[in-house]
Amino acid sequence: MRPLLLAVLLLAAAPGATQPQNAPQIVEVQLSSFAFTPSSLRLRAGAPVVLRLVNGANGGHNFSAPDFFAAATLAQGQNAAIARGTIEVPAHGTVEIALTPARGRYALRCTHTLHTAFGMRGEIVVE
Repeated sequence: MRPLLLAVLLLAAAPGATQPQNAPQIVEVQLSSFAFTPSSLRLRAGAPVVLRLVNGANGGHNFSAPDFFAAATLAQGQNAAIARGTIEVPAHGTVEIALTPARGRYALRCTHTLHTAFGMRGEIVVE
């Protein structure tokens, strides 16, 4: 029995192993001083996604897209991470949020003082 279990585990961990079809896509966005990378996100309407927001900077940033979050269906328990359409990401921190996006084109920016002016803005396109 153990060799069979070991074989199954090795196959599941092997390069090229597929994710379950219903697993959400993970989309990582790097927040730095002063940019989002990528600055343009392309998502599929109705397809579950996990946004992984990674702040590599020494100061805090946020991911503000009020219209996007208002239109999306958030996974259970995700509301606490979002305040007025904005997610705060502390210095050297990571925040993940699971949701299902709705079709549309949405503005994205960091609302911290002057961060948008310095170029920390982008868009989210959901088709």
